[in-house]
Amino acid sequence: MKRASFTVAALLVLIVAAFTYPGAVLTSMIVRLTPPPSISSPAPPGVMPWLHVEHPHGSQPYVADDRARLVLLHGAIPQGLIDFYSTADPTLTAPPPSYPIDPTAYDGRCPDNSRFMPAPPLCQEDITAMAALGFNSVRLPLSWSLLEPARGQINQLYIDRVAQVVGWARAAGMYVVIDMHQNAYSRYVGRSSPVPLPKGDVANLRYNTGAPAWATLTDGFPSETYLGQRELNPAVMEAASNFWYNRNGIQDEYISAVASLARRFKDDSTVAGYSLFNEPWPGWNLPPGFEDLLLFPFYRRVIDAIT
Repeated sequence: MKRASFTVAALLVLIVAAFTYPGAVLTSMIVRLTPPPSISSPAPPGVMPWLHVEHPHGSQPYVADDRARLVLLHGAIPQGLIDFYSTADPTLTAPPPSYPIDPTAYDGRCPDNSRFMPAPPLCQEDITAMAALGFNSVRLPLSWSLLEPARGQINQLYIDRVAQVVGWARAAGMYVVIDMHQNAYSRYVGRSSPVPLPKGDVANLRYNTGAPAWATLTDGFPSETYLGQRELNPAVMEAASNFWYNRNGIQDEYISAVASLARRFKDDSTVAGYSLFNEPWPGWNLPPGFEDLLLFPFYRRVIDAIT
């Protein structure tokens, strides 16, 4: 009976996979019937075992600690280091960051919340509270616009701020996954008012984050949104497409910026990994060509740069 059920399930997976991007659903849905490895116990505060991917013979790979025990990372995504749009004044398209970048602003205190920032500042008490709730990891979202505000100029003060949070996490016995975050490519796509195209709405830049102004190439496309979606914006579509095609070498600069982070934390076992580009938006490109010709080669380039 068990074998018959497995056969039916396998056939169903193959049928679904046949009508989707080849192999994607098959890869994501097949679950081995072998028992999972034992789960490691929490690490003592301040001692973070190095993590790696274990490849047991005849079984599925898994994230493991230095004793080859399964590690399940579970945590939260605090947004206090993201470069969100920080003002209610619609005439401004390039306001300063909401919260201080200098780590000394967080020594023994926490800056006040901003009325216009959709998230509070990230302080040590937040990391301590996460650990008390049983979390063992933090996905730490960052903004390219703060990491490299001018082309070729890495903001070491921002990296010091990241290191401060990594240190808090280490003291709390938590891992950090550094997340290169973006939403609708950048908050520097501009705002067309009144909107020149029919059926468009004035762009609300409050939740746009990601690329710095110098890497936001909109080619004069209007910045207006459709269907209430921040990504359905001609300026966002054009800017994202220019990134994927490495216009003016901006993708090269991005990869170099991510590599600067990796160099800083290459000897720190607290940093468990990197999210290379949050929720990649294809711009004017369509699947599966976007994934095969642009996204996957980009991932390969970033991985080569940081390893």
